[in-house]
Amino acid sequence: MESDPAQAYTDELLALTGDLARPAADDFVRRVYESGVFHGSRTALANVAALENEKDAQIRRLGERLMALGEDPLEITRLLTGK
Repeated sequence: MESDPAQAYTDELLALTGDLARPAADDFVRRVYESGVFHGSRTALANVAALENEKDAQIRRLGERLMALGEDPLEITRLLTGK
């Protein structure tokens, strides 16, 4: 079983601030840690959304090029939507 990631940071914080109570230091470190996890997950979701938007843009550009080459619009739609 992995050790608690916040424990080492709590110990470091207590070493730096000798007069801080352990529960207060632990609470502070956990709030900072959870905030970082939340921010990281939001960033990851934003990155996935950006990749999806780029993929959609590439598909749209491909369709536009096929149209410019004179391909049938209905066939292009079927090809690009998979229907």
